[in-house]
Amino acid sequence: MKMASYIICAAARSCCWTSPVGQRRYKSHINSVSILQQFYNRLPIRKKYIKAIRKGTLIWDKGQVKIPPLKIEGYDPPKKCLSPLVKNRNNQYRGSFLNLKAHRVEFQD
Repeated sequence: MKMASYIICAAARSCCWTSPVGQRRYKSHINSVSILQQFYNRLPIRKKYIKAIRKGTLIWDKGQVKIPPLKIEGYDPPKKCLSPLVKNRNNQYRGSFLNLKAHRVEFQD
């Protein structure tokens, strides 16, 4: 009986403890990993690409790591970023990024 009460007491002590004031304090989950981070960690890609996806410089799209769509000054956004109601926006930049002359280039929001 004494052994059982000791085990129960030890289990109760592991999740919370009493402070000198008499308030109950609970442990925080410092080492917990979010569901999104678990998803990224399980992707079958190299660690540097997982790091870039977390940072936001690359995106995960249908099984591929891609550069996110860019907003380029003087050009329309990519067609996949346009709403279905917007028509006749065919001025997307189609050249190489190295040949781009625009002064402002940002990630599409």
